[in-house]
Amino acid sequence: MAKTGSMPDGSVVAARDTDSDVQTSIVLPAYNESENLEPLIDEIQSTFRDNTTYGPYEVVVVDDGSTDGTAETIRQLATDRDEVTGVLLRRNFGQSAALAAGIDYATGEYIVTMDADRQNNPADIPKLLTKLEEGYDCVSGWRRDRDDPLSKTIPSAIQTRLAKLTGPDIHDFGCTLTAYRATGLKEIDLYGEGHRYIPAKLHKRGYRITELPVDHRPRTAGETKYGMKRLVKGFVDLLFHVFWNRFSTRPSHFFGGIGLVLMTAGGLIGSHMVFLKYAFGQSLAPHVPRLILTVALVLFGVQLVMFGFLAEMIVKQQYRDERPYRVNAVIGED
Repeated sequence: MAKTGSMPDGSVVAARDTDSDVQTSIVLPAYNESENLEPLIDEIQSTFRDNTTYGPYEVVVVDDGSTDGTAETIRQLATDRDEVTGVLLRRNFGQSAALAAGIDYATGEYIVTMDADRQNNPADIPKLLTKLEEGYDCVSGWRRDRDDPLSKTIPSAIQTRLAKLTGPDIHDFGCTLTAYRATGLKEIDLYGEGHRYIPAKLHKRGYRITELPVDHRPRTAGETKYGMKRLVKGFVDLLFHVFWNRFSTRPSHFFGGIGLVLMTAGGLIGSHMVFLKYAFGQSLAPHVPRLILTVALVLFGVQLVMFGFLAEMIVKQQYRDERPYRVNAVIGED
């Protein structure tokens, strides 16, 4: 029997009495998807009815401040179906925040994230989980035959090319249909459009990442939430994640490296002018702009080096109680 309650974080939960032995949690962030939720959950139930290997299962549906009756649909589904847990957020926080809420309330050993628009096919869930059991921590879906307009596929392809700079060599960073081991996924903090870069975050922590082609279906109900604003936000988040994955624990290498390049350039320009002055007796008056550039490059370079040192000190202070590694196994210890 389902029950409804309010949580300290402000969310409302319409939930079944959860079993402690749930093996697989399906997390569905939903924003204005009232027409899609019931048929999607029917498909999920059919998938687990036909393949019982990864049961018992639960479906955690998160309403991200919808305005079309999605919250009421989730309440009804959570009341009528033992497998469904509903998490209703106070307002629209974005897909990353909705995913984070679903992950927090998921209780399974495995967590599978999906879009609620029915473009992801629940029939792909068992094969993702089977691949996960080969020793991987994350199996990302790859929409190889993507059924979307060029206005979505071209920007997504550009972002994917750039996203490979974050570490994992996968083809589709934008596919929500992905299977994870809960132990790794629950370590990750999500913000902004960070849900796209969960594999990159896991890769940074040393988890094993792979991908599998998955089905991608056309949207049959509701409206797409993809637009230029989301594209720009995703690109800015991408730049941050490229920087964070490479230099979060050693910012002095990034800022100090740029600072040394600028200082060297300024030193070379200044040395050339000194050489002209004392070797050939040329006046420096015609070269005032170059003198200003020399001083600017050196000063800015010194500032970047010092900024890098300060950033490094802050990072060391922040992570002083956190180990800079993740252990996969210890052999020969009880």
